[in-house]
Amino acid sequence: MSTEAKKQAQQTRVDDTLIAAYLEENPDFFDRHPELLQQLSVRHQTKGAVSLVERQQQVLRQRVQHLEEEITELMVTARRNEELFRYFSELYLKLLQSQSIEEVMDSLQQTFSEQLQMPALTLKFFDSPLELETQFTFAADTHKQLLSKRFRDDSIYLGRLTTDEQKLLFPDESIASVVLLLLGDKGELGMLAIGNHDAGHFEPAMDTLLVKQLQVLLSQILPPLLKHHEAR
Repeated sequence: MSTEAKKQAQQTRVDDTLIAAYLEENPDFFDRHPELLQQLSVRHQTKGAVSLVERQQQVLRQRVQHLEEEITELMVTARRNEELFRYFSELYLKLLQSQSIEEVMDSLQQTFSEQLQMPALTLKFFDSPLELETQFTFAADTHKQLLSKRFRDDSIYLGRLTTDEQKLLFPDESIASVVLLLLGDKGELGMLAIGNHDAGHFEPAMDTLLVKQLQVLLSQILPPLLKHHEAR
C-alpha cells in the first residue's frame, strides 16, 4: 500500500471515530435531521441494504430475545435450587430423627439415589473398633492414600477419581465424578462419598453450601449412633 493510500485509510478511520463519538455525544442528532433516516441504509448479511430504523428494530428484537432466554435460564435455575433446598431440608429432618446408622444410610439413599438420581453413595468409618457391617468400613489402611491425595487443603473434595479410588469407594459402579465429605470435627470419623456417572456433574468450582451443612450435621449425629451401636 502506498504512503498516500495509508494516509487516506488512517484518515478514514479517524473520521469514522469522530463521527461515532459525535453521534454518541448528540443522541438527538436524528431528531433534528429526520430526513436522514429515510436516506441512510445499513448492510445486512442476508437481506442486503435495509433502512437504519429497520436495522435498529432488528437489533432490539435480538436483544429482547436474548434477555428472554436469560430470564428463562434464571427461572429454571431458581426452580432447581428451590427443589434442591427442599430435598436437603427434608433429609436434615430425617437424619435428626434417625435412631441407627442403618436409618441414616436409608435416608441418604432415598434422597440421593431416588430424588437426586445419584447412582452411588457410600458411608465409611475410619479405624472404628466396632464390628460394623463391611459396607461401613475400609479394608485395613486402603483409604489412607486417598485421604492424603484428595484432602490436602479442605475437608470436601469435588471432582474425579482414579480407577483404584473408584473401586475402593464404588466397587459395583462406574463413577465419573464425586463429592467426598470428611466427617468429624477434624475429619477423623469417616467419609461420605456420593458419585455420578457424568464426569462434569461434580467440579471443584461448584458451590458447597448444602453439602457443608450435611457434613456438619452428620458429624454431630453419627458419634452418638456409633456408641449406641457398640452398646448393642
